[in-house]
Amino acid sequence: MSLLAKVLNRVALAVAGRLLVTFAQALNSLALAIASLLVVLIFVVAGLGVIFRYVLQHSLPWADEAAAYLFIWLIFLGAASEVWTDGHPAMHLFEDRLPPRLRRTARIVAMLTIAVWGGVLLFSGIKAVILEAPESMSSLPGVSLQLPYAAIPVCGALIIIFALAKLRTR
Repeated sequence: MSLLAKVLNRVALAVAGRLLVTFAQALNSLALAIASLLVVLIFVVAGLGVIFRYVLQHSLPWADEAAAYLFIWLIFLGAASEVWTDGHPAMHLFEDRLPPRLRRTARIVAMLTIAVWGGVLLFSGIKAVILEAPESMSSLPGVSLQLPYAAIPVCGALIIIFALAKLRTR
């Protein structure tokens, strides 16, 4: 391989890595915006449920189930976002005692392991969404259970992207 080809290859990898990081930042911002909206929706739906049940004496049969499914999405989006922001609990007791080169290797292995876990969520989540296709919510017969189950593969895909992008930022 010529020197020019090697330089172009390194430049292309650097540009692709930077694009991945920028894409991950944008996805994280979108995930956090959606999560913020979900918090508001959960508050509104749960609040309506309480008002209708205790003030108007007519409960909304869908309020509890809808709030629970919104909460599922909130949890999964938050879990994915935490991968990008390093917000998950971690034990650095051993990692901090490693020499710099081994510490870097340990971080790479950790991010690759997280990406693999994201892959497990992605593929098993897709299976769950397919299996739930004929099912509907008990309180909302026209709404498919695929909606809450879809949070699993979406979270998996985000975790993969965030973990791989984290490899470029370290």
